[in-house]
Amino acid sequence: LRIIDQGMSVMLCIGETEEEYEKDLVGSICEIQLKKGLAGISSDDMSRVAIAYEPVWAIGTGKVATPETAQQVHKICRGIITGMYGGEIGSKTRILYGGSVSDESVDGLMDQQDIDGCLVGGASLSAEKFARIINFQRVGKRKKIKNFIK
Repeated sequence: LRIIDQGMSVMLCIGETEEEYEKDLVGSICEIQLKKGLAGISSDDMSRVAIAYEPVWAIGTGKVATPETAQQVHKICRGIITGMYGGEIGSKTRILYGGSVSDESVDGLMDQQDIDGCLVGGASLSAEKFARIINFQRVGKRKKIKNFIK
């Protein structure tokens, strides 16, 4: 909260461990983390908050959630935000996917309705791969990409 009070934007990262994933606890773990992370954030301050779903088991491992799994979690997050702050804030809040995003996985991820962007780690070390990521191609009919944070 002190960061927001200073006029800065924040990114709240949430995600489950591999054990939690295998036990099918993804939705409930992310819900708990999201509600705790947003506690005390006012509706007015939500314009400076972005959410990143970054499964712990995918960070730097080369494993990436399927686009469908990532979409399910993003949809849950958007629903929670809508429940806490209303539909307008729910639809405007940027929710990104992180966790071994690559030039091979970005198209499918970015084609999902509730995925607004990606966090890129190791793949950004290669100019060629990073260029491919930022110039992703939409696979299907995806909504127009929205602005990130004010």
